Parts: sequence; structure tokens; C-alpha cells
Amino acid sequence: MSSMFGKPRAGSERPLQSPLAECNVAILGCRGAGKSALTVKFLTKRFISEYDPNLEDTYASEELVDQQPVLLKVMDTADQDGPRNCERYLRWASAFLVVYSIDDRKSFEGCQRYLDILTLHVRGCQRRCPMLLLGNKLDMEQYR
Repeated sequence: MSSMFGKPRAGSERPLQSPLAECNVAILGCRGAGKSALTVKFLTKRFISEYDPNLEDTYASEELVDQQPVLLKVMDTADQDGPRNCERYLRWASAFLVVYSIDDRKSFEGCQRYLDILTLHVRGCQRRCPMLLLGNKLDMEQYR
């Protein structure tokens, strides 16, 4: 894990014997869908407009889910033109967010390949693997 965001919350001290529950989320989608912007905005509450499209990174943040602290790990993937070499995130993630840009029909159509691979993966899994399809860049709706 190369980057850490977030700070422990006040009053969230835990006994050493009870580690945080973890949730690993892979952010998937075609190039230019806004995966990195979405990831950084969620974790830092800041918007950054320029990203390296070839950079894949994993971030961690302590979040509250149902009033319980959870270590959320987010893999911002850098698939160039679709899901190639996807074993790395299929084995790692416990949930998947497939992102498309609402102003780019091809990014929406490209999601089908990710959803097909995830569907096959989930059928072979012994655990639940939630998937969410997310339309990004609502601020660009006039270019739809």
C-alpha cells in the first residue's frame, strides 16, 4: 500500500486485540472515466483535475460504517483499454465499483466487459462481492 489517507477519529481507540474490519474496494472502468478523481475526492474531500492515467495505486482510510470503524482500502486501477490482467484486483477486492463518464458513451459501453468478468468471478466466489455501476462527471451533463 503506497498511500494513506484519513486520521483516526477522536474517541476511536480500540483495544489491541480487536483489529479493524477491512473492506477492499477496486475502482474499475475505462480510461478517462474519472476513477482517480472520484477516489481522491472521497478520501481527501478535495478535487484534483490532473492525474497520471498510467498510475495504479492503493489507498487506505479509516471510515465509520454503521457506527463501526472500518479500514477501507481502495485500489484505483489503471486498466488502459478494458479489463486485462484483472486477477490482481479480483483476488484482492471484496467489493467493486465500475465507473463510467456520463459524457462518454464509450466509457459506459466499456463497463459491460468489466461487469461480465465480475459476474463470472462472483459465480465462483464463496463470499459476497458487491458490485456497483456508477455514472461519474455529473457536472459535465451538458456534454452528454
